[in-house]
Amino acid sequence: MMMPANFSAVNAEVVYGGAVADYLPNAWTAANVKQFSTNIITLVSNSFFQRVINATLGTMFSGSWGDGSKLFGDEGSLTALYKVGRVPGGDYQNFGNKIMTTLGLASVVYTLGTSDAKIFTVKNVASTNV
Repeated sequence: MMMPANFSAVNAEVVYGGAVADYLPNAWTAANVKQFSTNIITLVSNSFFQRVINATLGTMFSGSWGDGSKLFGDEGSLTALYKVGRVPGGDYQNFGNKIMTTLGLASVVYTLGTSDAKIFTVKNVASTNV
């Protein structure tokens, strides 16, 4: 006896599809989507954070600001964020990479505006228990 060509697909839908379809809407709520989005923004922000701080506050408080270190301009530290390898004097990124860099920089600003800055103390960095 021959079975219809789609018998396996129908059987899989009847056996497994109902349970999965009933479970997923309850598991993935608006709160989950919000948490997922926040986590993605935080991860991207973490990867860009140190570069942004070095290019802005690091330049300002380096002791050499105005004596060769520039914040803005053709060879400034902020414009270096849009160079390949993020080095002053390097080639500029292509359009797609500039867009992604801009989104990364925006995620740093968003994260700084919506969450507390972490303070690292000896207790947080290393355990004193030997």
